[in-house]
Amino acid sequence: MTMKISGYSNIIAVIVFSLFFLSCKENDTIIIDVAHEGAEISPSLYGVFFEEITHSGDGGLYPEMVLNRGFEDGTPPSGTRIVDGYAVAEAKPCYSNDSINHFKIKWDENLYMNGWTLECVDGTTPEYAIVSDEPLHPATPHALSIATGKSKGLVNLINSGYWGMAVSEGKTYKLNVYLKLKDGYKGAFQAALIDKDGKELWTAGILADEEGWQKYATQFTSFVTANDLRLKLTFANQGTVLVDQVSLFPVETFHERPNGLREDVATLIADLKPGFIRWPGGCIVEGLTFENRIKWKETIGDPLTRPGEYNLWGYRSTMGFGYHEFLQFCEDTGAEGMFVCNAGMSCLFRNGDYCDANQLNQLITEALDAIEYALGDTTTTWGRKRMENGHPEKFPLKYIEIGNENIGMRYAENYNRFYQAIHEKYPEVKIICALMFSKYLKYAEKVDIIDPHYYETAGWFYNNADVYDKLPADYPYQIYVGEYAAIGGANLNSSLAEAAFLTGVERNADKVKMVSYAPLIENAAHGRDHLIVLKNDSSFGRTNYHVLKMFSNNRPDVNLHTELIPIQTPEIYQTAGFVGIGTDNSCASFQSLKVIHDGKVVYETDFSDWKERWEPVSGEWTVENGTLKQKNKQGSAMAILKNFSVEDCTIELKARRDAGVQGFRVMFGGKDQQNYLMADLGSHTNESVLFREITDHSNTSLFDYRVEYPILINHWYDVKINIEKNHWTCFMDAEPVYEYTHKVAPKHYVVSGYDKQKGEVVIKVVNGEDTSWNTSFDLKNASKTTGEGKTITLSYPDKSAENSFEQPDKIVPKETVFKTGTSFGYSFEPHSLTILRIPCEKN
Repeated sequence: MTMKISGYSNIIAVIVFSLFFLSCKENDTIIIDVAHEGAEISPSLYGVFFEEITHSGDGGLYPEMVLNRGFEDGTPPSGTRIVDGYAVAEAKPCYSNDSINHFKIKWDENLYMNGWTLECVDGTTPEYAIVSDEPLHPATPHALSIATGKSKGLVNLINSGYWGMAVSEGKTYKLNVYLKLKDGYKGAFQAALIDKDGKELWTAGILADEEGWQKYATQFTSFVTANDLRLKLTFANQGTVLVDQVSLFPVETFHERPNGLREDVATLIADLKPGFIRWPGGCIVEGLTFENRIKWKETIGDPLTRPGEYNLWGYRSTMGFGYHEFLQFCEDTGAEGMFVCNAGMSCLFRNGDYCDANQLNQLITEALDAIEYALGDTTTTWGRKRMENGHPEKFPLKYIEIGNENIGMRYAENYNRFYQAIHEKYPEVKIICALMFSKYLKYAEKVDIIDPHYYETAGWFYNNADVYDKLPADYPYQIYVGEYAAIGGANLNSSLAEAAFLTGVERNADKVKMVSYAPLIENAAHGRDHLIVLKNDSSFGRTNYHVLKMFSNNRPDVNLHTELIPIQTPEIYQTAGFVGIGTDNSCASFQSLKVIHDGKVVYETDFSDWKERWEPVSGEWTVENGTLKQKNKQGSAMAILKNFSVEDCTIELKARRDAGVQGFRVMFGGKDQQNYLMADLGSHTNESVLFREITDHSNTSLFDYRVEYPILINHWYDVKINIEKNHWTCFMDAEPVYEYTHKVAPKHYVVSGYDKQKGEVVIKVVNGEDTSWNTSFDLKNASKTTGEGKTITLSYPDKSAENSFEQPDKIVPKETVFKTGTSFGYSFEPHSLTILRIPCEKN
């Protein structure tokens, strides 16, 4: 028998395994050859990626408590102008295809007072204005001018903070306020923290009687713990007061850095033991427009000299967590730095505009200057600036990435110029190409590392845990998986799908050198889908945080040859079902559809039988002179062939994209309108050709590598989809564009390695099934074990469960010890990630 203590218990248990497991016919066998070492696993394999998104910085990692501290939130995004309530970008050609995106966003000029309210004690409304003719600093020109002398009583200026302000008992906070007194204002003003009922929990009178802009400062130690507070500044009813750069900041920060980071959030990141940190993005690097891009030189120095910028995620960034703070955070966590620079173009999915040759030279200089700021000695221009900012020593910058999620020939040409200039001056810096598995890689003259991103469903991550096993051994590029996330549900199941993917990443450490989840941090006001979730007084790691921490903190030095021998052969995937066609956010036309089975044409149409044979499920369909047209370019459209089912077959047709942002679709293997397979031609905003599986309306991509194949407007394509059981091939104009083999197997995954310092075999196992997984282990060429190993298990009975503020430790790793040997059995819990650490000597 096997005695097993539940992983949910807090005690350290001894688990005894019998030889019964070794002979049990229901066990899968896992063979690990301890003497057969594979690739070395990079110390930088597991890292983190920070981007200012969902208030991950302002209102998150960066602990400034005052929202809109400089009254700059109403400043439109750079590169836009306000027209009829919209911030409108200049109509310029998009870098990918020279189309005009006509980009604009709704704009509210009242954002200058975002977070602020003004009130008179007697209930009247004070006179005020946002002014820019008397700037505190040119970088932040706007200020609030209050005509306090025109009120009948005291005037209160109140800031709500980032969804309330929080203080902790015994913690110290510093307040800075810049004022310019005019028209005879003299005397004190009062600062206070008030609760939701207006009760003052802390007050201080501050004397203000100097001319010109002056900084007024005080600090206090809180005697309460509260999270629903607001800051109130009270002025007398005399003269005029200009207010700017109001800051309430904790004294205690991560590693006690000035303008530092929030301790609890930074500690959660540090506990991941990141091998690298990537900054500042992400799409934010590119910007809504080219002018809206991140400019690192505007993110260093005194925060009041940093202009900030409205970012493409929908709010203004103060850039208080800037380039210097990023590099300092790398040093404080022992991580290597990865800086991402703009490649000369804005986000493809926003304005998409790009710079000319002269501007590109300036961007290359900016990138070289950024490296100099981190690595240059103090005799250089930017190394001296680093010293002036308080850090004479060099920072641990190791990587620079050229752009983010860019595509096409213009990017390849720009990349070549960046690469040449950077490599010539800083050959020690590793350069990353933003192209994924792209046909444009052949135009990049020298590529060391590429950066594919994956935002897919849990099903995709389970299905593609072996994605890098399929790359040839001599694949010419190293891989950095810069962004990955299982989307469609924040729960344990999605986290275990990511764990399954990471087993394949670690197993292919010869090809994959780095990986980082995205996005890293989310303020709870935006929902709950990221790795770390926070609000103003607390934070916690989701289950996928613990997955990444388990992988990172248990990284072996080398892989070991590992073989999983299942007792059951996977069933053959069945594709019997209906045939259909459709679109997604596009208009398209179709002609001459034919279905061939066993070498015979089993259905053929010119769509003259449309009304009799076809069922329009959604969309706006019409037949015109032998051409079927779908005319609604909003949402998904689908039409299916009625009373028709076919298995292995070939589907041929002509298809044309007429309008919209994507292409067209061919459905097959349909069981009903909620469960079917399809070839998605023009997927991912017309970037790719791939296969998808729809299960109960849940959409799972089934690609190995996303193939860049945009569908042209007004081009008639000869489309052929060849379906042979679980192997499917898509042809476009007689060219084989994409093929995929869909496997059906239990969600069981394993990878192993050897920790040379500790002399331990490290085995990572994912069981994504609803039942236990009984296994038998054989450690070949292991001379001896201590007889006792350690397990670390993340598991929970309900795979849809997740951690929360109410239960932040609901699903966290539990440690146990177990009896082991060179051969032993183990039963892995349902919905689990388990790490076995076995002290072991090699033969």
